[in-house]
Amino acid sequence: MRPRLVAIALLVLLAACGGAERPSPAPDRDELVGTADVERLLVSTQKRKSPTLRVGAASCPDQVRLANGTMFTCTVQIEGVPAPYSVTLRDVDATGTGGRFALEPAKPIIDVTRIVSLIRGKLQPTARAATVRCGAPKVRVVEIGASIGCTITLGDAVQKVTAVVKDLKGTVVVRG
Repeated sequence: MRPRLVAIALLVLLAACGGAERPSPAPDRDELVGTADVERLLVSTQKRKSPTLRVGAASCPDQVRLANGTMFTCTVQIEGVPAPYSVTLRDVDATGTGGRFALEPAKPIIDVTRIVSLIRGKLQPTARAATVRCGAPKVRVVEIGASIGCTITLGDAVQKVTAVVKDLKGTVVVRG
C-alpha cells in the first residue's frame, strides 16, 4: 500500500476531527496510488450508515491517479448486493501526501425494511396487525424514479402500494 493514500485517508479522518493539512511542493499528476484505504473506509462508512445490514467487502480500481478531481467507482457488498459508490479525490496537497476524498452512492441504495417501516408507520391504529411485504431482495440498487411494489394484507383485505425513489439518498414516497 502506498503511503500517499494512507495520508489521504488519515487526513479525511483528521479533517473530520478538526485536523489541518500542511502545504508542500506540487505532486506528479501522473502518479498512481492504491485504493485499499478507500475500500476500508467505504466498508466502515456503510456499516455506520446501515448497522442492521450485512456489509461485506468493497472493491475499487487497483490504482487511481493522484490529482484533485480524480473520480472512480467502487462497489461495496450490502446483503450480497453490489452497491456502487462514486469516489472523488479532493484537496490533494501540493506533495500528493495528503488530501481528502468524497464518497457518495452512485445510485440509490434502498433497504426494503425501511420502506416496510415507513408504510407500517402510516397505517391506522386499527390496521397495525397488517402484514406489509415488499418482496426480495432486502437491499436494492435502483435508479431515481424507480418504483418498488408492496402489499398490505389484513385478513382477507389486500392493498397494493408503491414506494417511489425520489433521490440519490434513497428517499421514498409511498403512493396508493
